[in-house]
Amino acid sequence: MQIGLDIVEVDRIKRLAFRNKLFLSRVFSSPEIKYCSTKKNKWQHFAVRFAAKEAVWKALSKSGIRLKDISVNRNSQGKPLIFLKGKKAAQIHISLSHSQHYAAAVAVTMK
Repeated sequence: MQIGLDIVEVDRIKRLAFRNKLFLSRVFSSPEIKYCSTKKNKWQHFAVRFAAKEAVWKALSKSGIRLKDISVNRNSQGKPLIFLKGKKAAQIHISLSHSQHYAAAVAVTMK
């Protein structure tokens, strides 16, 4: 079992997106961008997904996978699910939380 944890300032993600127009498309999948963009507090949603990607990357021991290869989706009950390169990663469990200023994620891999 491996654990990854990440916490992100919401404003940091917002600043990165405004400074670099390609940031969102380099880090997030099209469905993630679409989902977050529809939310009232979209930067909180982008930030928590970024934290999730970082947490998964850390839990996988930084195994050469790119952040864009990690995708955060939700099941019909709203539970977050991790996909790696488009395939559901059943052995990765994720917990997400965000507030106005911070977003955090914990990932646990069952190796």
